[in-house]
Amino acid sequence: MTIEECRRISLDILNDVASFCESRDITYYLSVGTLLGAIRHKGFIPWDDDIDIMMPRPDYTRFLKEYTGQKYEIYRPSEGRFYYAKVYDRDTEKYEKDVDYRKYDPIGVDIDVFPLDGIVNDPEIIDRLYRKECFLETLLRLSNQPIFNRKNPIKAINRIIPRIIGSRNLVRMIERNAQTYSYEDSDYVIRMRWSPNGFTGALPKKVYEKDYAIFEGREFCIPKDYDTWLKAFFGDYMALPPKEKRVVHAFEAYRKKK
Repeated sequence: MTIEECRRISLDILNDVASFCESRDITYYLSVGTLLGAIRHKGFIPWDDDIDIMMPRPDYTRFLKEYTGQKYEIYRPSEGRFYYAKVYDRDTEKYEKDVDYRKYDPIGVDIDVFPLDGIVNDPEIIDRLYRKECFLETLLRLSNQPIFNRKNPIKAINRIIPRIIGSRNLVRMIERNAQTYSYEDSDYVIRMRWSPNGFTGALPKKVYEKDYAIFEGREFCIPKDYDTWLKAFFGDYMALPPKEKRVVHAFEAYRKKK
């Protein structure tokens, strides 16, 4: 499938998820590159090919329990491959780099759904929890990769221990770490996730008051203080990155034969 076909499917999934959340009073926000695309491009970043949303932990928990779709399926963290949720198209298959498909069946073109958690505004505590998050995410990624690499057999050593621990156990450890502090009782919110694009750190809850922005012709929910969020994550987010950093994600997608 082409990038354009994948975009159309992921946008259809976003429309379905947004409609579901609005009908159930479940809070969601566009996130990361999707939020940036809405603000800077009114749609997809020209070289981007996926969609991300985020939800406060209580809404995220409700969404995992309640979401049902006729065309789309939810992939829950409890299944072990990811520590966040995905909503994917049943009629497609997506193959990503460095995933052991002898261990997992491929899922379809999808959107990512990340939780937002409560936190205290203490840099030392945030740094400790974030370092632990990064370490556990690395172990989870290694646990899902093929053990043996023909080009570099030594890499197998780094993948055996995560396999022994088990991906489901690692996901549970990641979720416990992220929920060290109750969302409801916290004045600050954190997106406890390692990312090559940046890390927002702790932001006041008022940043996440609801507002709306246009993404590909439809209004979707965004954090009201999106400027603070995007600056924390991207820095000067209105400046275009150099051409060598305008890259798409590494995957191939196919339509299932009917």
